[in-house]
Amino acid sequence: MMRILADNPTLFKGELMKQLEQVESSYWLKYYRANTGLPTFSSVISGGVACSIPDLDILAMNRVIGLGLSGTIDRQVLHQIIHFYKAAGSKRFFIQLPPALVADKTQNLLFGEGFKLHNHWTKLYRRVESPEFSADDALSIRQIDKGEADNYGQLIFMSFDWEDTRLAALLASTVGAAGYSHYIVSWQGKDIAAGALFVDGNMASMAFAGTLASFRGKGAQRLLLRTRMQKAWELGAKIITAETAEHKDEKPVTSYLNMIKAGFDIAYQRQNWLFEF
Repeated sequence: MMRILADNPTLFKGELMKQLEQVESSYWLKYYRANTGLPTFSSVISGGVACSIPDLDILAMNRVIGLGLSGTIDRQVLHQIIHFYKAAGSKRFFIQLPPALVADKTQNLLFGEGFKLHNHWTKLYRRVESPEFSADDALSIRQIDKGEADNYGQLIFMSFDWEDTRLAALLASTVGAAGYSHYIVSWQGKDIAAGALFVDGNMASMAFAGTLASFRGKGAQRLLLRTRMQKAWELGAKIITAETAEHKDEKPVTSYLNMIKAGFDIAYQRQNWLFEF
């Protein structure tokens, strides 16, 4: 299995870094091309995917992915991005950048245009294999189709601390879309968790996943991880990626710990450059 020294970002660059970013850009953009009644905006700017849901002050829903991989990051490009979000009506947004793309010149440019380094999200990856796993007999998992899209959307929505109920339809909109596989986990017959996988050629990405708060710790996410890994293997993917909040001793991240236990390695700490209007 591959290992990259996560504290040396100059080692992790080139084609694999580009693929890790692009597979996420591809699946994320699909949410903004769906007609769900929630106003969404998207644009490709200098190779980066800019997405906005101005009604929601949630940074994950207002961000730029993939900038600088196939285009430049200069003052003109940053002005285009700022204009896009201002026109959409977003209160704030961030640009997510792998550290290998943030040289001193780029960093100074971002600071000069009013951006600030907000935090980091951890980009993880591993080779795809057919996993061996067992689950609690009380747990079961099933792959779903459009007939259960609403149920899937509600499960993901209720697993996070979001308030706008229109998000459930957005989350459900990719069920049945090309490249996607969606799953629901049940505990003693009750649906308690859900997750998605996106596969594009040799690359796979763990998309949304969540467990209802009162059912956490029962192994639902481990079952989802291994089931999606198996599906990625069956579909011929070679590398699978995921992203979590940055894990810290004083602020542990359960999803990160689950990924590490499942054999994922850190690719890099993605930098989140925040702009506020």
